[in-house]
Amino acid sequence: MAPLVIYAGSQAIIHSGSPNIGPELAVTVAILIVAGVFLQLLLRRLAPLFDQAATRQVQFLDSIPQGYTKLAIFASAALSLFLELAVIRWQGTIFEVFAFYKNFTLLACFAGLGLGYAMARRNLMPLFLSPLLFCWQFALMTGMRYGLTGESRVSLLMLPFSEQLNMGLPVVEKFYQGLPVFFLLAIVFVLTVLAFIPIGQLCGRLMERRENLSAYGFNLLGSIAGVLLMFVVSAFWTPPVIWFLIGLAVLLLFHERHPRLLLFAGALSVLALIVVAWPAEPVWQKIYSPYQLLEVGHDSNGLMVIRAAGAYYQRVHELQPGAGPSHDPQAESIRKYYELPYRFFGRAPRQVAIVGAGSGNDVTAALLSGAQNVDAVEIDPAILMEGRSGHPDHPYSDARVHPVVDDARSFLRTTNQRYDMIVYGLLDSHTLLTQGSSVRLDSFVYTVQALREARARLQPGGILSLSFSVMSRPLGRKIYLMLQDAFGGWPPVCIMAGYDGAVVFLEANDRPLTVPVQLLQQTGFHDGTQYFSDPQIQADVSTDNWPFFYMPRRVYPLSYVIMVALVLALSAGIFGKFLNEKPQFEHAPFFLLGAGFMLIETKGITELGLVFGNTWQVMGVVILAILVMAFLANGAVQYFNIKHWAIPYLFLFATLAVGWLVARMGGLPSNAAGRIGMAVILTCPMFFSGIVFSTLLRSRGAVSGLLAMNLLGAMCGGLLEYNSMYFGFQFLYLLAAGLYLLAFLWELARPKWQVAGVLEPKVN
Repeated sequence: MAPLVIYAGSQAIIHSGSPNIGPELAVTVAILIVAGVFLQLLLRRLAPLFDQAATRQVQFLDSIPQGYTKLAIFASAALSLFLELAVIRWQGTIFEVFAFYKNFTLLACFAGLGLGYAMARRNLMPLFLSPLLFCWQFALMTGMRYGLTGESRVSLLMLPFSEQLNMGLPVVEKFYQGLPVFFLLAIVFVLTVLAFIPIGQLCGRLMERRENLSAYGFNLLGSIAGVLLMFVVSAFWTPPVIWFLIGLAVLLLFHERHPRLLLFAGALSVLALIVVAWPAEPVWQKIYSPYQLLEVGHDSNGLMVIRAAGAYYQRVHELQPGAGPSHDPQAESIRKYYELPYRFFGRAPRQVAIVGAGSGNDVTAALLSGAQNVDAVEIDPAILMEGRSGHPDHPYSDARVHPVVDDARSFLRTTNQRYDMIVYGLLDSHTLLTQGSSVRLDSFVYTVQALREARARLQPGGILSLSFSVMSRPLGRKIYLMLQDAFGGWPPVCIMAGYDGAVVFLEANDRPLTVPVQLLQQTGFHDGTQYFSDPQIQADVSTDNWPFFYMPRRVYPLSYVIMVALVLALSAGIFGKFLNEKPQFEHAPFFLLGAGFMLIETKGITELGLVFGNTWQVMGVVILAILVMAFLANGAVQYFNIKHWAIPYLFLFATLAVGWLVARMGGLPSNAAGRIGMAVILTCPMFFSGIVFSTLLRSRGAVSGLLAMNLLGAMCGGLLEYNSMYFGFQFLYLLAAGLYLLAFLWELARPKWQVAGVLEPKVN
């Protein structure tokens, strides 16, 4: 494995393979254990005072006039979803493991809210503990992220999921090396669950004041408002202190009007905001783009360096002839690397598309090679902004350059332009597409279908250049096979350039390429074509159905099973602490509906992002559309007085079957009609699933308990989503259909008597 560089402040820690974390392992684990024990002891010592305040909190909520309960349900639901999205985003800015695996935080939020809904009828509601638990989590994670140094810090930056390769971070090679990360995950999971339990109680308690369908409708409206609010704060690139200022302020509005209690919760909220806003590394400028945290700094030569959630992401170079120190062999090698695709083309290109244009190095190289028109595509507007102001060659100020803020796949699919050259920069993602999926932001850029679409945008004689930091030989073999498939069997040329571990893969639109020996001699690069063409290297190509580009082989993600087991064990422990183990199995359909809905929601978000582009705006609109479909389903059940669930079930199965068949056929055409058709196909199952849920909801027990079962089912669906990493996303249709079929059969066999309770809370 090539040496790994992790930037920590202005220092660089260099590792060869996985770091040796022997002494630091005990220190890190000890810190995590002590933090958890201290929190538990603190809560036990203050339990009598907390019980009194928690009792008054319930009395306060029950005293809200009936006419204001709709508004209260709306506001509490908006609060819960907004805080959920805020915590997911914030955790991903502190430790990159949470940026790669947002699903983990989502499951913790679901567990906390679900348990809170189940406890809604309890006469104790410690809502004031949520600011304390948020503050504790913020302080713990921030202290560990910025307080630990050297190997201790690296032990928490390792990623324990060996199936997927990761840029810029060491990968666990031995089980014990992943223990610090698993301890971190465990403590953060528990703190997140505990913080959201009172918020779930709040929502459930208020919903108990209204009729089931009406309460659920206002809950959905509030959820829509919560997503819209996060959409707005993301659009303005606001930092986390703004997110939590809004969330904690709304939370305080629901607190009982006792001066000491308000002072306690208010002081903790202010302290939490101070921790979140604390300038831990002032030498790095922090920019919270809609996608990720970018940290901008400068190297010893004054050139810009960009980190993503603490890991090296990209840097700028002066590529103009004569720029920088004279006779610098490293600078000359970097310049030759960026010029390489244009040397293969052999003349000045007229039209060039650069996808993953980043801060501007590739754009500069295109201009220096004589390009007459350059479409520079970059998905993150914050990176583009930094490239405009921070690149010493100022490529984005050139009149020949047309910056485009868009998803690379969407741009190449929809543009009418034809190009002499399409150049993929070192395009790699440090974050997931969305919090409900294991797919990364750039996964659909690197599929066989995407590369075919790119080839279709080349002029006759055009060249496609794809540069990537190849972290293993099987990954390089995978790219080789994907390009060979997309270009009709012609093998790509593979040049090992050395810069950031990059290999440059080149294909011509209408002919096989060969490597000029003279070019290798002039650049000092190496021909790696034979190295990656070895048929003995096992690799599986990425497709739109299985878009896991960072998995060289299609293997079942066994290391994820450890995380799943961790989530289940922690959830069982927390549930056993707060609830009697008396689930009412007559209401299991609500659990199954939640699991099925989570799967088709994940499938819908992923596929609609593929159809319309994986930009943050599209993702926000898609999530809103899903909630709107559920709201419309709820409204339809009320307006048309739908009482029978059998026919909506049949429509649900029919739409799932249509979606599966269309996916098997490769989807609809990428024109306007095809996009609208795909949107209808992908959202219809959510609509009919919502009708089934609302139809059952109107005639069953307490709404809070039923929603608790539904949220816990959604948590189960989130765990089942990992199966797509082996079986592909089309399998999620079959898995969801199986869950819905179980719910349907359960209803057919259901006894005719009514059961009032769902989960019975322990009464202390």
